[in-house]
Formats: sequence, structure tokens, C-alpha cells
Amino acid sequence: MESGRSRGGDEARHDQEGRRPMQWRDRVYGPLHLDDPDLLALIATPTFQRLRGIKQAGPSAISFPFKNVTRFEHSLGVFALLRDLGADRREQVAGLLHDVSHTAFSHAVDFVVASTAEQDHHETLKPRFLHRPDVAAALDRLGFAPEDFYDDSRYPLLERPLPWLCADRLDYFLRDGMACQVVRRDDARRILGAVTVIDSTIVLDDPAAARLAVRLFEVMNRDWWASDVEAYIYNEFAVALRAAIAAGALAEDDLFSGEDDAVLAKLDAAGLPEVDAVLSRIRRFDPAYLEGYVPRIAAKQRRIDPPVAVDSWFLPLSVLPDEREIDDVLKNDKSRTLADGLG
Repeated sequence: MESGRSRGGDEARHDQEGRRPMQWRDRVYGPLHLDDPDLLALIATPTFQRLRGIKQAGPSAISFPFKNVTRFEHSLGVFALLRDLGADRREQVAGLLHDVSHTAFSHAVDFVVASTAEQDHHETLKPRFLHRPDVAAALDRLGFAPEDFYDDSRYPLLERPLPWLCADRLDYFLRDGMACQVVRRDDARRILGAVTVIDSTIVLDDPAAARLAVRLFEVMNRDWWASDVEAYIYNEFAVALRAAIAAGALAEDDLFSGEDDAVLAKLDAAGLPEVDAVLSRIRRFDPAYLEGYVPRIAAKQRRIDPPVAVDSWFLPLSVLPDEREIDDVLKNDKSRTLADGLG
């Protein structure tokens, strides 16, 4: 894939019924094309199109408008990456649908409801979205059933737990990183140029590219995804959501079925002083707000330890031996696998 940068990552252009091919310039992969009528019909469903209005950065995009990656853009990117890696049709569809159940403002709901440490409440909603008539009909046209996509862990190229690489993680890392100007176009090219697949596992065939990925991923985690700023914005936005729901100005279904702008409009129209104060602080974020602030819920910490190709197998970067020792490792420790280094 060619790596590229576009203003906002030009989202795919096609008719809403999926009759015409899609052509778009992806901010990570460059020019992309899709002409499969059955996949186009799935993408054209109102349920999937809703992802155009959901920012990956959640309420943080209110404070930082340059964080303009949408779940729609990301889902198409994951699909394109899986296609390029040789994933079968079912796994490509899983890539398209992996984020279909995200609520408005993405992970903001994890700060409102009781969620796991993984902050993945949207996963519990997935069957509800997959069984919507538009999605179910499109899946039937493809020869699949909603139940085929309940659990993304069935698809090893699409989803792996941290700190492994997977198509979802690699795409959101590069996509968010480029939006935040942490990952340069050349960085993305170098990392993507090293991607290969061994034993249904995404690995990098260049240790230097793997080290680059780790370093940039650490910057994204420290400065953005798990920063004190993010924790403040998400926790405060949750305060506004809870207050609006308690006052009857917002329904939980607004989060499940609506888009970011529609929910924000309802919050603005609520006329609730507590909500107005929170939104004012988020819109005009000042680092001084962090002084003495203790978040109710901590932001999720993330790290990667990319598998690196060694001969015909792979090892985690963290345990990759010096080149002079690689042959001895392979000769004397044939049982060593990726699991030995990835906790």
C-alpha cells in the first residue's frame, strides 16, 4: 500500500445505495478503490454510514479539532489493510464491522457506565447493531450471519490483545498518529513497508521499523491516548452526560443511535449550568485545569511489542537477540514462540 496524507483523510465517495465503486485517498494508505457490490451494499447501510459522524478521539476532538479521524475512516482503513494482508472475505467483513457498535463520542460511554479495564462497553452492544435489519440483510447478501461477527478474537489478523500487533491497532496508531502529527508520512511508509504475515500473525521484517513503531506508539500513549489531558476531558464529559441524562435532556439511546454532533447539540440545548460549565472548559481547555485534578476513571494505558521476523519465524522485539545470536536461538530453542515474550 502507498502511504499518503490528505486533509482529513478524504472519506470514501459513493452513492448511498452502494451501486457505484468507491474511490478515495486514505490519509494512511493513499489511493484506494472498492468495487465489490456486496461489500459496497454493507458500507451503504445507514448503520455503517452513521460511523461518519463519530470521531475516534471522542470528546477530545472538541478540544483539539485536528483530531478528525472518524470511525468510518478507520473501519475502511482496517478493511483495506486486511485485504492487503491477504485476509479472507469473512475477516475483511469483520474489519469493516469491528467498530459498528461504537456509541456517540466513542469511548466516552466507558466513563459513564460501569466498564471493564479495557474500556470496551461498545463490544457488549455489538449483537444489537449487527442484528439491525439493514446490516443483517447486507450480511445475508454476503453469505454471512450477524453471529459470525460477535467476537473479533476469532480473526487473528484483525484483533489481538495488547501488546501484539493487529490490523485494528496498527491502523488506529498510524491514523491517529498522523492526525496528531506524531507519525510522519515517511514513518508510516517505513512501518507499513515492513509488515508481513507469518502463521496468521502480523509481524515486522525490519527490527529498525519495529523500534520506530514502539517509540511512536509510546509517544501517542503518553501525550494523547493516556495523557492527563485525555483523562480530564473524558471524565468531565462523562459528568456532563450523566447530568443531562439525569435531567431527561438526553436519553441513553441518543448515545447508542446518534452521532457526535447531534448529542452535542442536545447537551448545548439542555440549559443545565453544570453541563454548560463542563462544555465551556472542554471547548477552551487550559492546562491549568489539571492542577490537583484526580480523574474518577484513569485512561487506558497501551504499549506494543511488535513480533519481528527471524528466519521463517518471529520473536517479540523485546527479546530479539543480537544478530550474531539469532542462529543459536533458532537452533537451540525451537519451542520459543511469540507467547514467550508477550504478556
